[in-house]
Amino acid sequence: MTNQLELEIEGMTCTACARRVEKSLNQLPGVSAYVDFATEKAHVTTDQAIELAQLASAVDAAGYKVGSGKPELAKLLPRIITGSALSALAMLFSMVPGFAFSGSQYLVWVLASPVISYVSWPFHAAALKNLRKGDTTMDTLVSLGSAIAYLFSVYLVLGGHPHHYFEVSAVVPTVVLIGRYLEVRTRRSATDAVRSLLNAIPEKATKVENGTRELVLSAELVKGDVVAVAAGERIPADGVLQSDLASIDSSTLTGESLPVEIMRGKKVTAGETVLSGEVLIEVLAPARASRLAQIADLVREATATKTKLASIADRISSFFVPAVIAIAIITFISWLLLSGDQLRAFEAAVAVLVIACPCALGIAVPMSLVVATSIGAKKAVVIRNPDSLRVMAKIKKVVFDKTGTLTDGKLSIVKIHSLASASESEILAKAGAVEKGSRHPIALALAAHSDLIATNIKEIPGQGLSGEVAGKEVWVGKAQPVNNREVLDAAVANAGPNTLVVVAWENLAQALIEISDNPRAGALQAIQQLSSEGIQTAVLSGDNQARVERFAKELGITEVLAGSTPEQKLQFLESQTQATAMVGDGINDVAALAKADIGIAMGSGSQAAQAASDVTILDDDPAMVPFALNLGKRTYRNILQNLGWAFGYNVVLIPVAALGLLNPMLAGLAMAFSSVSVVLNSLRLKITAQ
Repeated sequence: MTNQLELEIEGMTCTACARRVEKSLNQLPGVSAYVDFATEKAHVTTDQAIELAQLASAVDAAGYKVGSGKPELAKLLPRIITGSALSALAMLFSMVPGFAFSGSQYLVWVLASPVISYVSWPFHAAALKNLRKGDTTMDTLVSLGSAIAYLFSVYLVLGGHPHHYFEVSAVVPTVVLIGRYLEVRTRRSATDAVRSLLNAIPEKATKVENGTRELVLSAELVKGDVVAVAAGERIPADGVLQSDLASIDSSTLTGESLPVEIMRGKKVTAGETVLSGEVLIEVLAPARASRLAQIADLVREATATKTKLASIADRISSFFVPAVIAIAIITFISWLLLSGDQLRAFEAAVAVLVIACPCALGIAVPMSLVVATSIGAKKAVVIRNPDSLRVMAKIKKVVFDKTGTLTDGKLSIVKIHSLASASESEILAKAGAVEKGSRHPIALALAAHSDLIATNIKEIPGQGLSGEVAGKEVWVGKAQPVNNREVLDAAVANAGPNTLVVVAWENLAQALIEISDNPRAGALQAIQQLSSEGIQTAVLSGDNQARVERFAKELGITEVLAGSTPEQKLQFLESQTQATAMVGDGINDVAALAKADIGIAMGSGSQAAQAASDVTILDDDPAMVPFALNLGKRTYRNILQNLGWAFGYNVVLIPVAALGLLNPMLAGLAMAFSSVSVVLNSLRLKITAQ
């Protein structure tokens, strides 16, 4: 019997991690495993009984852990809260003269002890694990710096010295843990993107067989099954229309608000919505093999292969930590041999370690991000992926989706061509009355303009509706035989590239109504500002060529790809040879958002689009796209400056400490000043990023 299990894997940071776990699991007898980095899950299939402990042991052997079911963010949060509270109190009673008192060093000792043990444990554990492999990372810096500061403080207090460094041992792990919390949140976005995408497929479907109906799981549908889908419901699987006609909302995949009228034999896609009456569909592929599921696979692939900004601190610490330890040891031995003073030798060595303590390094990145986040929040811009900051500075092209991104996605009346004696108010009142009973987006645009009631409403699928209003038979829809057909044809010829609706009664075409969606207020400003900064722009849309070209021309965009599918949008992004940002709002944009160098989503768009993006614009203003790119560029520059300050003090003062010219207390003050410098430099963003 074949058993299938799903394990949550903790600790993976790249696709190489996933392959390492996969290889370890596949070494177990009878086990076939696939590890998906995007969802952080291992899918295990085995043909024999196997204990969960065996699987967990294999994962542990690869250097990772099977999740306990408790989210990683939830595990970090109690440590962050505890560390923040205790380290703030420790700094208050040790560094603020008004709060220091005789014996306060013992209180600070008590406050720092839970931090160095409970809060710092993830760093200590990782440092020990890396030490067994001969590696040093940021975790080693944090663990070593905080532990040395704590242990030396214990030595000083027990020896009767008034000075100590307990606040250092508390602050270091706390601020770095906050940075780690931000990293975990970013990594979760890939999982959210895939889950949100697949949620567009309904969980259950109405299966029709031999005249009977049965509610089944969409996942159980197979090729050849026939399902009934009522108006307003989503299609559960890819298939072929068996009914004569249907009106389909394809915005899930195309992003376009205009529905599509299809006839018997035409293909439909899982996730699309039926707008007309109930239809029958023959299943061509189950939900797991649907086009929407394939797009979800594209999201997984695009997200998993995207290169993340490697931790600058980790790269530096790979050689910095061993060098500091070596310098501290050499300092101790040299002073011991030259002076014979064990205490002075120890103080000089500890001064080296304290001045190298990564407090400023730990806040260099989080502090810039906190300031940038507060600036962005005032403009309703959220940078969701800190790793994207480096790329924002290199963006040379911005690609926009049209509907819902540069436009508001809502249909409205553009122009009314009066063709007979009726006034515009009468035309709208009668047309809107007929359309009130329809769910069609065009009907909603017209119905809002009428307070009248229509009776005897009849629908001709794919053509339009008729109804009796104020004693007259009114037709709303496509062109029908009328006495003034030449006038109607002339109006059609002169109309813009919009959706056209004919309103007729008394055998006369009374009006031709043009309907379209409207550009967002900040669309033109966004394109003009990007152009002024030398950034190229393009528009991708599932809408027809004429409408997209006209719209692009109004905004000054010259590169257009109309009638594009999600797959074609992804291919367009893959073909770009320069750093490119993608701006979108719908599920149809998710794969492109994930694959682009920078993905920017609109706040009113789908959850999947936001989860797959690096930046979210909450108030849907396209003018915030250049603002977001500039904010990201300046924030990344600020981070580099902070790291320069953090390491600059180390480079200059480590030799001073090694020569015995800097005692541990002054080393601690210098380290604290480096942190102040980082904070002040981060606050400069409030001026430069406005």
